[in-house]
Amino acid sequence: MYELEDTITAIATPAGVGGIGIIRVSGAKAFEIAQKLMPETKPFEKRRQIVFTAFRHPQTGESLDEGLLLVMPGPQSYTTEDVVEFHVHGSPLLLEKIIELLASLGARLAQPGEFTYRAFIHGRLDLTQAEAVESLVSAQGDASRRQALRQLTGGLASHLEPMEEFLKSLYLKVEARLEFADDGIPALDQAKFEEEVSGVQVELQKLLDSYQQGKVLREGLTVALVGPPNVGKSSLLNTLLGTQRAIVTPLAGTTRDVVEGDIRLKGVRVRFFDTAGLRETENVVEVEGIRRSRQVMEEADLIFWMIDASNPEESLAELKTASLPTDRVWYIFNKVDLVTDKQPWKKLIQLPAEKCLGFSCATQEGLFQVLGAVESFIQTPSSGEDVVITSARHQQEVEKALTALNNLQVLMKTQQPFELWAEELKTAALAIGRIRGRDLPAKAFEDIFKKFCVGK
Repeated sequence: MYELEDTITAIATPAGVGGIGIIRVSGAKAFEIAQKLMPETKPFEKRRQIVFTAFRHPQTGESLDEGLLLVMPGPQSYTTEDVVEFHVHGSPLLLEKIIELLASLGARLAQPGEFTYRAFIHGRLDLTQAEAVESLVSAQGDASRRQALRQLTGGLASHLEPMEEFLKSLYLKVEARLEFADDGIPALDQAKFEEEVSGVQVELQKLLDSYQQGKVLREGLTVALVGPPNVGKSSLLNTLLGTQRAIVTPLAGTTRDVVEGDIRLKGVRVRFFDTAGLRETENVVEVEGIRRSRQVMEEADLIFWMIDASNPEESLAELKTASLPTDRVWYIFNKVDLVTDKQPWKKLIQLPAEKCLGFSCATQEGLFQVLGAVESFIQTPSSGEDVVITSARHQQEVEKALTALNNLQVLMKTQQPFELWAEELKTAALAIGRIRGRDLPAKAFEDIFKKFCVGK
């Protein structure tokens, strides 16, 4: 995947003009190469230090810039290798010039995530922490930033490591009864053993249940505003965003495409999608808009089905054919300022009253209740000790471990041979180990680290 023997380099700051640009170099030749760009500075000692110096072209002596060189000898560095960082003025031309010189002096351009990969391979980070680096860099809100930081500082790793070791100890108990059955080893206390397995199952189920919450923290929440034309979807979007994002007119079918905007709630990015009104039409443009609306409905975490409180019949008729996932739907009765009955849903037995809200785009009556419905889908960890999984890869491995232990419970209850017990325990332990990076194929590492930016 990556050549660990190479000395690598990359720009570590975002593209574009800035006050400071940082170039990182890591590997056995990092100090030697850096020294060639600072001929006026005496060879620096191999200790952690910051050197202010002029940087020059090693062949022509041309002045490039002056700035700082951070010297970080291994193993006390991010990659555990010798690392230097050039802190110079943030000119894209200057940074590219220095990168070209470093490459000509023997440093290879780093691939995405290669610095973090070396930190993982050299044992400074386990794989959950390495993945948290990318999550922290790409965090879309304060909650996702906090969760990524928990994982980076070992929150998930410290939870998984004892679980993996405990599963291994259970495996050894079973193996001992197989290997030393004739040596007088005591019989297995099956009741206690089943209780221990159940304890791990409970913890795994908690992790699995946390994934939907973790996915929202990592990727944000998507909310689709759907319903027939002219029920107030665009007006609701504008109200939620606090800006005139969508065009609003009395004419039905004004929205022909999906319009979106986002806000932050409880530290999470929430994206709202105003969709084309759902109805029968022969207009080619509107038909395409409705197709996109249905796609947004299928993919959204939360759906607000909009109903005109002053004329609910069309919305309710369309609702019968919409095939909505009931667990993700709230029903918003808009225009309650035009009716005397502020809770018209109580007369409609086909709608769950606890998921119906009254709202008025004109007066903003009920706005806090609508935002509260969104917040009910956002469960942020209440303390630093909460463990949440945010990765689909982690979810899949937890599912494998939990399935193996569920199989084990059946084997134990039906008095199946210990050999079968051992296989399920081994499967569970290996699945937890893979989350932390054990026994993963090279392709899996590529899939993980290619998501990183170059320079991290």
